[in-house]
Amino acid sequence: MPLVTGSAGRLGTALQAAMAERHSAAVFATRDELDVCDYFRLVTEFERLEPTVVINTASLTHVDGCEETPELADAINHVGARNVARAAKQVGARVIQVSTDFVFDGELDRHYIEEDAPAPISVYGRTKLAGEAAVLEESPSATILRASWYFGSGEGSFPGNFISMIEEGSPLGLVADRYGTPTYIPDLAEAITRLVSIPWQGVLHFTNGGDRTTRYHFILRAARRLSLDLAPLHPISHLNWKGDRARRPINSALNPSRFIEVTGWAPRTWEEAQDAWIAARDHADPDS
Repeated sequence: MPLVTGSAGRLGTALQAAMAERHSAAVFATRDELDVCDYFRLVTEFERLEPTVVINTASLTHVDGCEETPELADAINHVGARNVARAAKQVGARVIQVSTDFVFDGELDRHYIEEDAPAPISVYGRTKLAGEAAVLEESPSATILRASWYFGSGEGSFPGNFISMIEEGSPLGLVADRYGTPTYIPDLAEAITRLVSIPWQGVLHFTNGGDRTTRYHFILRAARRLSLDLAPLHPISHLNWKGDRARRPINSALNPSRFIEVTGWAPRTWEEAQDAWIAARDHADPDS
């Protein structure tokens, strides 16, 4: 029986939909129901529920916010991950720990593979990397699944937040020289669901397929597909972008080839996934 922590987030919500048929007995716990920072509560609940797999999606993901509250970031992303793995070990459960492309410094001019040495440049990246190490220390059989550049539905979230600004005619400058590989949240949920029954030990990378892109070019494509007025949107260099407190990698594109080999499932391209997001958005809001 899978148990998902941090299930109130966008990924947790998507996992509920992805697991509905194949893992109907799965338990989804919000932070209020199961706080990863409370080790003894975790042990008590794990002993009561007896999960076979624990999927830890609980994370402090606000990259700039992590710079402002590094102790909280460490408590959730690092110590919390260790708590989950240690409690899972007590009941013999396997762990799937969701991690991030921000464990890399972005200096390589290619897609990162699992063997590349991490070198995080932000509090978020450092605490997530520490969480990876803690999970593998406590549970060597764990799967670490790194994903990058989440996109999907959700009020005020990427990319809907930027599309709304364009629709409103608000000037929008986006960085056009920092690269990554977008990951559609429903597809990430499908990837995790498939890994529940595949006992892979170690690190895997998952993103949608296709060439790497930038935030600017990602939003530009979406705006064109939506036939929006592109006048508000303009590209800027990361050197001129003043909106970030935390440093971001210039390139954090991930290579999902090993995931595809392990699971036998190749995700669609990010362009195809973006089209699916647009279709879902239009269906949810016909007047948009």
